[in-house]
Amino acid sequence: MVVCVQRTQVQAGPIKDQCMAAAGITAQDVANRHETDDPGHSVKCFFRCFLENIGIIADNEMIPGAFDRVLGHIVTVEAVERMEATCNMIRSETTDDESCEFAWEISECYEGVRLSDVKNGRRTRIHKG
Repeated sequence: MVVCVQRTQVQAGPIKDQCMAAAGITAQDVANRHETDDPGHSVKCFFRCFLENIGIIADNEMIPGAFDRVLGHIVTVEAVERMEATCNMIRSETTDDESCEFAWEISECYEGVRLSDVKNGRRTRIHKG
């Protein structure tokens, strides 16, 4: 499969709100996701909805070039390369369309972006949640 995408800014706020409503969770649930070993099925499914809707994953697979397309305007080339190489190695253990574990693992990998990865002049806000 070949996917051609161009870099674009994603309006994540409305997508985040839509996915929280669909998963039946709150922003606080998302913010608290690391307080336990397992944040629960609803939080993981929020990330599935969110990552699908911003164009990071589809059909339990990473979309090639997605990290660059979605965050390349904010982070350095080195960060894009590192995250693409690392996160693209994650594979879903199922083809079940209802599985949310893969999306959770991808979201965890993407949280590896460091403040030092942010391009100069773009350090206004990195939001984890």
